[in-house]
Amino acid sequence: MIRYQASPADTATPSPSCRTALIDRMADQMREMAFAGQTVSTETLTERGWSEAAIRRLAPDAVAKARRTSIRRLS
Repeated sequence: MIRYQASPADTATPSPSCRTALIDRMADQMREMAFAGQTVSTETLTERGWSEAAIRRLAPDAVAKARRTSIRRLS
């Protein structure tokens, strides 16, 4: 008798989109720069290798994510 088993790829969660991955990476760099005492601006992000077009498209979402992940909750 032949039995079929579902492959693990069928039940796996989909990987995040490229846009989400870039926003996460930019937000991480923004947090790193801010905690190191550097000013986070378009100029400093271009020095880190981001193009101005990418900064215009991704920065608003990356800023929101960086702020959201930087909040510490005290109980």
